[in-house]
Amino acid sequence: MNETASLIQRFEERSPLPPLCPKEIWKPELSKAIEELSDQELTGKGDPSPLAAQATRSGLLLWNDDLYASHSISQQIPEAIGSYWHGIMHRREGDFSNAKHWFRMVGQYPLFEKLYEEGCNIYPSLKEWKQWDPNRFIDEVADVTANGEEDSSRGEQLKKLQVLEISMLLQDSLHK
Repeated sequence: MNETASLIQRFEERSPLPPLCPKEIWKPELSKAIEELSDQELTGKGDPSPLAAQATRSGLLLWNDDLYASHSISQQIPEAIGSYWHGIMHRREGDFSNAKHWFRMVGQYPLFEKLYEEGCNIYPSLKEWKQWDPNRFIDEVADVTANGEEDSSRGEQLKKLQVLEISMLLQDSLHK
């Protein structure tokens, strides 16, 4: 198992689930390890694209609740995937209007269809949306966090949906 696969497994097994709007880095030592990985170690490829390495690093840091470090990378990625990581970061920091701005920059992203399909199993209310809508997800997160309901049943479902989104975007990042 390569370094990134090991990190992903650790994040997927994380309990409790990552908060929707974290207040601190989950494991500072993991951020240090992520930042020290070479692009080759990060992607598992001998000659990785800089886009794959940057996007993967930004995503892993974000999953570790290291918003600042993830932001410093994602804002330097001009492609849609950078805007996607940037949007998630702002959603997680609670800057919901800025998150919506970055999702407008993303446009229609290829993983939206699969995210919607799999997400309906996690968050049944998603079926009413008819498709993945990052702005509605931002509104759901804003509502739950504003009402102090992050640990409610709905909050837990949204956390699971967030993990699915991050996991799927990481896989996409690795293949850039």
